[in-house]
Amino acid sequence: MRWSTTRTTGSALRLWVALAACCAGCSRESAAGTRTAPRAAPVAAAVAAGPSPRCKAWGPATTSGVVTDPSLIELSGIAASRDHPGILWVHNDNGNKPRIYAIDGTGKRVASFKPKQVPNDDWEDIALGPCSQEPILAGATCLYIADTGDNELNRTAYHILRFAEPKPPAAAQLNNTGIDTKSVEIYTFTWPDGPEDCEAMAVLPDTRVLLFSKRNDGMSKVVRLTLAPGGRTQVESLGTLDLREDQHRGGHPLRVTAADLAPDGRWLLLRTYGRVLLYDLGRELAGPAEAARDAVKAAIPERLRSAPEEHGEGIAWDPLGGFWQIAEGPNPTLWHTGCAAR
Repeated sequence: MRWSTTRTTGSALRLWVALAACCAGCSRESAAGTRTAPRAAPVAAAVAAGPSPRCKAWGPATTSGVVTDPSLIELSGIAASRDHPGILWVHNDNGNKPRIYAIDGTGKRVASFKPKQVPNDDWEDIALGPCSQEPILAGATCLYIADTGDNELNRTAYHILRFAEPKPPAAAQLNNTGIDTKSVEIYTFTWPDGPEDCEAMAVLPDTRVLLFSKRNDGMSKVVRLTLAPGGRTQVESLGTLDLREDQHRGGHPLRVTAADLAPDGRWLLLRTYGRVLLYDLGRELAGPAEAARDAVKAAIPERLRSAPEEHGEGIAWDPLGGFWQIAEGPNPTLWHTGCAAR
């Protein structure tokens, strides 16, 4: 177990998020079933936990839309909003502006937000999770960004960014609204055994963060971060996932490129180049470290069909049912997989 420093302005975040939470819509209802393409942005809201991801037979990945905005050509992460139904949060990776973008279910860009004075060293994943366990922030939702990419394995520190989920404007109001720097928490950490390239992050219901390394040997190191108040980030090693059985595409042997944990905290999705892996592992990963390491060592995934694309870099549970996939590159397809039989 390790502790790393963090740069944070928690009091400002608490006030900002509390106001945002008061303004957010509260009416939610669930919807399930297989999606058909093309898919317009849904208008119904979802319950906090959404439909259970449990599914007897998953359908194929279907085209929901295409992202044609020229500023979105290196998408590396995707997260589906639970408070703003139909909104998907995406971002580009290193070498691009430090912005998050809201798109709808057809791939159309709705808005963009710029965290002020926050660099994009190598943003690789985005996730939704609670802002804090403090009572004042009960029910408030934050976006987490994993600034954890390290292709050359030469970084000396990595960062998790956390800030309140913005409220997207109407579709016609494209903007570059800034997010107040004081409302962004930046947590800095290092991997226990030296540098690791990481493109996959998931957030537990108690705000702890799970990271899954991207390696060429079919193994993925798992760490758990506690974004602790008072300037410390706890880093716990939870062992290594063995993905070697799933190695199948030449040149891209099971490197983990994305992750997402269902809102119920139980079902974990991992994406590799050419494969989607579903684990019933979230509860164990939230438990004591020794038990979590045992669960990681013994974990056997359900193997799902991936979207038919190269360089798949993003995956996210849909709170209305199923999950999303997207890849980097110009004009990426937005894919949706629904449950064919429960």
